[in-house]
Amino acid sequence: MVTEAGNPQDRERELLCALRTEISRLDDDTREALSRALDDDRLKLAGGWGDRADGEGCVLSIAAWNMGLESGEALMYRSVEAVRIPALFDELWALLLTRLGDVEDSRDAARRLVGDALCMADDRPLAGVSG
Repeated sequence: MVTEAGNPQDRERELLCALRTEISRLDDDTREALSRALDDDRLKLAGGWGDRADGEGCVLSIAAWNMGLESGEALMYRSVEAVRIPALFDELWALLLTRLGDVEDSRDAARRLVGDALCMADDRPLAGVSG
Protein backbone atom coordinates (compact mmCIF):
# COMPACT_ATOMS: atom_id res chain seq x y z
CA MET A 1 0.00 0.00 0.00
CA VAL A 2 1.20 3.51 -0.81
CA THR A 3 1.49 5.90 2.12
CA GLU A 4 2.03 9.65 2.25
CA ALA A 5 5.71 10.54 2.11
CA GLY A 6 7.49 13.45 3.75
CA ASN A 7 8.54 15.12 0.49
CA PRO A 8 7.51 15.05 -3.19
CA GLN A 9 10.56 13.06 -4.31
CA ASP A 10 9.82 10.32 -1.77
CA ARG A 11 6.19 10.29 -2.85
CA GLU A 12 7.20 10.07 -6.50
CA ARG A 13 9.37 7.03 -5.72
CA GLU A 14 6.52 5.40 -3.79
CA LEU A 15 4.13 6.01 -6.67
CA LEU A 16 6.56 4.54 -9.19
CA CYS A 17 6.99 1.45 -7.05
CA ALA A 18 3.22 1.05 -6.68
CA LEU A 19 2.65 1.70 -10.38
CA ARG A 20 5.25 -0.94 -11.27
CA THR A 21 3.50 -3.41 -8.97
CA GLU A 22 0.09 -2.74 -10.47
CA ILE A 23 1.40 -2.85 -14.05
CA SER A 24 3.02 -6.22 -13.30
CA ARG A 25 -0.41 -7.56 -12.33
CA LEU A 26 -1.95 -6.67 -15.69
CA ASP A 27 -2.50 -9.46 -18.19
CA ASP A 28 0.10 -9.91 -20.93
CA ASP A 29 -2.14 -8.46 -23.67
CA THR A 30 -2.68 -5.24 -21.73
CA ARG A 31 1.01 -4.86 -20.88
CA GLU A 32 1.98 -5.44 -24.49
CA ALA A 33 -0.65 -2.92 -25.67
CA LEU A 34 0.72 -0.40 -23.19
CA SER A 35 4.22 -1.03 -24.48
CA ARG A 36 3.12 -0.42 -28.08
CA ALA A 37 1.14 2.67 -27.06
CA LEU A 38 4.15 4.22 -25.33
CA ASP A 39 6.04 4.02 -28.62
CA ASP A 40 3.16 5.46 -30.67
CA ASP A 41 3.96 9.15 -31.16
CA ARG A 42 0.28 9.84 -31.92
CA LEU A 43 -0.63 8.96 -28.31
CA LYS A 44 0.36 11.30 -25.50
CA LEU A 45 0.28 10.61 -21.78
CA ALA A 46 -1.73 13.03 -19.66
CA GLY A 47 -3.69 13.01 -16.42
CA GLY A 48 -7.34 12.01 -16.40
CA TRP A 49 -8.97 9.58 -18.84
CA GLY A 50 -8.16 11.84 -21.76
CA ASP A 51 -9.74 12.09 -25.16
CA ARG A 52 -9.11 9.66 -27.99
CA ALA A 53 -9.75 12.36 -30.61
CA ASP A 54 -6.92 14.44 -29.10
CA GLY A 55 -4.73 11.38 -28.61
CA GLU A 56 -4.09 12.31 -24.98
CA GLY A 57 -4.88 9.99 -22.13
CA CYS A 58 -3.76 8.15 -19.04
CA VAL A 59 -1.86 4.87 -19.00
CA LEU A 60 -4.99 2.74 -19.27
CA SER A 61 -6.56 4.89 -21.97
CA ILE A 62 -3.63 4.69 -24.35
CA ALA A 63 -3.33 0.93 -23.77
CA ALA A 64 -7.07 0.48 -24.41
CA TRP A 65 -6.98 2.56 -27.58
CA ASN A 66 -4.05 0.46 -28.79
CA MET A 67 -6.20 -2.64 -28.20
CA GLY A 68 -9.12 -1.15 -30.15
CA LEU A 69 -11.19 -0.53 -27.01
CA GLU A 70 -13.20 2.64 -26.48
CA SER A 71 -11.60 3.74 -23.20
CA GLY A 72 -9.35 2.80 -20.33
CA GLU A 73 -12.44 2.11 -18.31
CA ALA A 74 -13.03 -0.95 -20.51
CA LEU A 75 -9.80 -2.42 -19.16
CA MET A 76 -11.03 -1.95 -15.61
CA TYR A 77 -13.98 -4.20 -16.40
CA ARG A 78 -11.65 -6.83 -17.84
CA SER A 79 -9.16 -6.79 -14.98
CA VAL A 80 -9.47 -5.80 -11.35
CA GLU A 81 -5.69 -5.31 -11.41
CA ALA A 82 -6.21 -2.25 -13.63
CA VAL A 83 -8.40 -0.41 -11.12
CA ARG A 84 -5.59 1.20 -9.08
CA ILE A 85 -3.52 2.42 -12.04
CA PRO A 86 -5.48 5.60 -12.93
CA ALA A 87 -5.24 7.06 -9.42
CA LEU A 88 -1.53 6.25 -9.15
CA PHE A 89 -0.78 7.72 -12.57
CA ASP A 90 -2.83 10.86 -11.96
CA GLU A 91 -0.95 11.58 -8.74
CA LEU A 92 2.39 10.92 -10.45
CA TRP A 93 1.32 13.23 -13.31
CA ALA A 94 0.50 16.01 -10.85
CA LEU A 95 3.88 15.63 -9.12
CA LEU A 96 5.71 15.70 -12.46
CA LEU A 97 3.85 18.83 -13.56
CA THR A 98 4.67 20.53 -10.27
CA ARG A 99 8.33 19.52 -10.32
CA LEU A 100 9.03 20.15 -14.01
CA GLY A 101 6.64 23.04 -14.62
CA ASP A 102 6.09 22.12 -18.27
CA VAL A 103 3.51 19.83 -19.88
CA GLU A 104 5.80 18.49 -22.61
CA ASP A 105 8.67 17.84 -20.18
CA SER A 106 6.20 16.11 -17.85
CA ARG A 107 4.81 14.06 -20.72
CA ASP A 108 8.33 12.94 -21.72
CA ALA A 109 9.21 12.08 -18.12
CA ALA A 110 5.94 10.17 -17.63
CA ARG A 111 6.47 8.19 -20.84
CA ARG A 112 10.00 7.26 -19.74
CA LEU A 113 8.99 6.41 -16.16
CA VAL A 114 5.98 4.31 -17.20
CA GLY A 115 8.12 2.54 -19.80
CA ASP A 116 10.75 1.82 -17.15
CA ALA A 117 8.06 0.60 -14.74
CA LEU A 118 6.65 -1.63 -17.46
CA CYS A 119 10.04 -3.18 -18.17
CA MET A 120 10.89 -3.57 -14.49
CA ALA A 121 7.49 -5.03 -13.66
CA ASP A 122 8.01 -7.76 -16.18
CA ASP A 123 11.73 -8.02 -15.35
CA ARG A 124 12.43 -8.08 -19.05
CA PRO A 125 11.95 -5.55 -21.83
CA LEU A 126 8.79 -5.94 -23.87
CA ALA A 127 8.80 -5.36 -27.61
CA GLY A 128 7.97 -1.79 -28.43
CA VAL A 129 9.42 -0.08 -25.35
CA SER A 130 12.27 1.98 -26.67
CA GLY A 131 14.88 3.59 -24.50
